[in-house]
Amino acid sequence: MLISSGALWGLLSLVFWGVADYLARSYAIQVGSGRTAFYVRFISLLPPLLVLAIQAYLGRLYTPIDWPVVWKLGPLLGAVLALAYVSYYRGLETGTVSIVAAVSSAWFAVGVILAFIFLGEALSIYQALVIGIITIGIIMLSGVQPSPGGRPTGFGYGLAAMLFGGIATLLFKYMVEAAGPMLTSFVGSIGSVMLLWLWLQHSGVIIKLPGRKRLHILIAAGLLDVTGVLFMIIGLAQAPIFIVAPLAAAHPIVTMSLAGIFLKERLSTLQWVGVALTILGVIVLSANG
Repeated sequence: MLISSGALWGLLSLVFWGVADYLARSYAIQVGSGRTAFYVRFISLLPPLLVLAIQAYLGRLYTPIDWPVVWKLGPLLGAVLALAYVSYYRGLETGTVSIVAAVSSAWFAVGVILAFIFLGEALSIYQALVIGIITIGIIMLSGVQPSPGGRPTGFGYGLAAMLFGGIATLLFKYMVEAAGPMLTSFVGSIGSVMLLWLWLQHSGVIIKLPGRKRLHILIAAGLLDVTGVLFMIIGLAQAPIFIVAPLAAAHPIVTMSLAGIFLKERLSTLQWVGVALTILGVIVLSANG
């Protein structure tokens, strides 16, 4: 029962995350990737803030909190998350959704490698082989040429999102042990929001309340993104990681499917092989992890 329940939460996470990415792409085309990342990260502040308020009222805040670690790593986590979201949305905005989603999904592999280097976590031969398969898939996608119409693939942005996502995973590990999950989520969100605001202001982009046009898409993207994270956390609390994580990690499949249906994206055989190797490798790696 626990396994089937965990699988259900993992599937819900897959669907919500996948749809959120596609909607964020739609909104980014209208207002730009920077503004979209800012709005989505701002919306992500609300759930952890609400939970923290309830925990404080009930006297169940995470203790003890290692504040020196929070003050040192919190701003860094915010900066990395801001860069990851901007890179990802920029790729979705300007490139081929399937390629960007597939490459960026390999953040899990980057996180595993960084955990091996900095945390001393074991890296089995099996994991190393799977990471090698993921690398082959990414290399295949790196050689993809722009479409005949001159539209870029967005591979570079997907690669940047992958690297920043992997770094964020390592920082999340340190932060969760120091401050608990809710405070970590809030600190990461508030840090990324503040840094995105400073960057956009420096770039001459005026941040204001989003207009009514396509506002429903933005709100849906932000809430679905946060809900996808929440569903994965609930699933991990009820079932083993190898049940929940592979399903959640497969969310690019939903994004790619929507792009194929509504954007009529068509990939070559080589592109499909690269996408399949990358995503399947991520799923297998997360199951093993």
